Amino acid sequence: MTRISVEGHARRTHPAELGTVRLSVTFSGADRSEVADAAGRVHSRLVDQAREHASSGAATRWDASSVHAFSFEDWVKPEAHQGEQKVRRFRASAGLSVVFADFDALSAWITDVLDTDGVDLGGVEWDLTEETRDTLLAEVRTEAARETAERAQAYAAALGLGEVRPVAVFEDGLRPGVGGPGVGHPERRMFAMAADAGPQLELSPGDLEVTARVTADYEASAPVRQSV
Repeated sequence: MTRISVEGHARRTHPAELGTVRLSVTFSGADRSEVADAAGRVHSRLVDQAREHASSGAATRWDASSVHAFSFEDWVKPEAHQGEQKVRRFRASAGLSVVFADFDALSAWITDVLDTDGVDLGGVEWDLTEETRDTLLAEVRTEAARETAERAQAYAAALGLGEVRPVAVFEDGLRPGVGGPGVGHPERRMFAMAADAGPQLELSPGDLEVTARVTADYEASAPVRQSV
């Protein structure tokens, strides 16, 4: 038996189906209760809007963290010709993420909330639905495995050998002694923008890519000799 080791690749692209908006609410000041109240009001308003988008079907889910307040020391210069003085200040912050299926609603909401004091956009992460992702993963894995069989048989034929049979198949990074980046999961792309973006955004995310890469070992039998 002759052993043949080959590699197989497959790739699919698909338009983004989900966009996760990540927002943060942050307020700072000298009065702890005022800072916490301001952050709480804005955060509560954003949570209400997230619920509305989920109820309408524009969003599939949302998640919000509670408001946290903490103190820190800052240096200020009260008047001209005076040195800086250390003062105690307070900061309150909270996070919110909303997964949108309606990208028009996503764009409109980002444009609206960025006009709110204390709100910052962490970015937008594009993704596929679980159903689409699983379907594409199954396709690329099957195609990559088939490619290894075709390559192995082609090499066997070129060497004058017979049929090949699989001995082992390894996903990328799983072959002993060989590292790799992993297999299958779609690339998630991030989008970020400045807070003074101006008019309503028109977001057009590029297609996401799902790939598979496998290596496989085959054994090729010797050609059958025909008697004369």
